[in-house]
Amino acid sequence: MAVYPLLYAVLMFLSAWAFTSGLYLTLRPLLRYMRELLRTEHRHRLNMKRLSRQGFGSFPTGRIAQQWHRWRRELELLLKATQGPNFQESSVQRFVVLTIAAACSICAVSCLITADARFSLFIGILALALPVIYQRIKLRSLQIQSGYDLAEAIGILASKYKVTRGNMRMALQLSSQEVTSAALRRHFMNWIREELNYVEASELEKAVEEFIYSIQTSFAKQLGLTVLKGLLRGENVENTLMAIDKNIHRQMDMLRDEGDSSSEVLQLSWLHVVLFPLLIVLMIIFMGYNSTVHYQLETEQGRFWLTTTVCFIAGSLLLAVWFRRPPNDY
Repeated sequence: MAVYPLLYAVLMFLSAWAFTSGLYLTLRPLLRYMRELLRTEHRHRLNMKRLSRQGFGSFPTGRIAQQWHRWRRELELLLKATQGPNFQESSVQRFVVLTIAAACSICAVSCLITADARFSLFIGILALALPVIYQRIKLRSLQIQSGYDLAEAIGILASKYKVTRGNMRMALQLSSQEVTSAALRRHFMNWIREELNYVEASELEKAVEEFIYSIQTSFAKQLGLTVLKGLLRGENVENTLMAIDKNIHRQMDMLRDEGDSSSEVLQLSWLHVVLFPLLIVLMIIFMGYNSTVHYQLETEQGRFWLTTTVCFIAGSLLLAVWFRRPPNDY
């Protein structure tokens, strides 16, 4: 009989998983329709902007629509940076639907187990935030690594730009063949593709914005603006590239001299992740499974302290992971 509550919880989570998958499969045609609708709406907004520049009046959009487009663009940049070549046009819609469906399922299962609406709502909000937090942590790790890889890429680009005598497109093409970082190489090739096909300068600026977002350092901003000047205006930016290359290597030397002891803090933070489940196991051994589940999930005091403990452990671990390596920036 002691196995029944555990089996019941497993069946509930399996049901929630099946509900989430079925909901996504049901909404997939709607997602495709919304994607085409967004494409049409995007083209319409571009045409309205062109008409506005030509003096046909202004076409203001609502504040809610502007906020939605800002959030969607932010999520699109986030997923592009973390998913890399696996990103598709439907990735944003799929991420939103799966995250919301999973949060609703977990909230429903939690409500069935604990019979506490406030606690279940909190668990649902936490489940809604966890995928975004995970993507943010992954983005932070990729940004820091790309910030250090950028030193090599800038050096290669500066040398190729000098060899090609100021031909930025050719310099990018030659550099993309030697840059070891797959992420930076993908950005270089994307710049070349956009430079060959763009109609308006904003399209190339959008590609540079994605590059800057994926690194988020002063050196990335300087390089992005320098490449824009070389591609759009045809300016000679050899001195600027050499200055960026010199400064980024000097900053890396300073960080190397300072050293980094954050790895010890990160290892110490993992101790709580191991000890807390061990404490739960010891409670089950000495108090019994039913008593442990009753106290932790079926009493208000137990739910409060369980939630508080998990939040503190997760917060300390997130802080340790976030600051485990300094970014290569001023």
